[in-house]
Amino acid sequence: MEVKYIAEQAYRMTWAEVEQVCRDIAVQADKSFGPEIVVGIARGGLIPAAIIASLLRTDVLSCVVSRRHRGEIVSDRPRVLATVGEQVAGQRVLLVDEMVLTGETMRMASIECSKRKARAVKTACLWALDESWKPNWYGFETSGHIMFPWDYEILSRGRFILNPSYREYLDSLEMMDRWRK
Repeated sequence: MEVKYIAEQAYRMTWAEVEQVCRDIAVQADKSFGPEIVVGIARGGLIPAAIIASLLRTDVLSCVVSRRHRGEIVSDRPRVLATVGEQVAGQRVLLVDEMVLTGETMRMASIECSKRKARAVKTACLWALDESWKPNWYGFETSGHIMFPWDYEILSRGRFILNPSYREYLDSLEMMDRWRK
């Protein structure tokens, strides 16, 4: 699977790119691993996990591991909020998240699958930070940030607005540019 490097500090991923990375992951995972079940790390990982599971014609489960609550960071380290079910026992599990920043969330979810007696666990995501731990399969690598099509805009008081976390990141890039000048 060829990884595409994104040099931009803020990149808006398209649905077509999401679909292509999911298709590439499904092909590679099927060829080398033969996943019997896909586990998506909620929230963001459920979207690519559902696509990949559909392509592979397998079930999809969720595992909630997060630092956030309602979009706000509430913990320094990710916490397991809901674990995978017993359905992973004896199965080859493909664990999917939307991104990997450090690998800690993926590691914790992988441990949860192992605790539930998964036969084997492989990992995948849409993009990984260039200095992070890397999953088995991923489509993009960057030192910046990739914004996803499903949460680029959010509903606020009846209107769609730019996701505040993306707004904050874009504003910080703009301030850094001003400081450099």
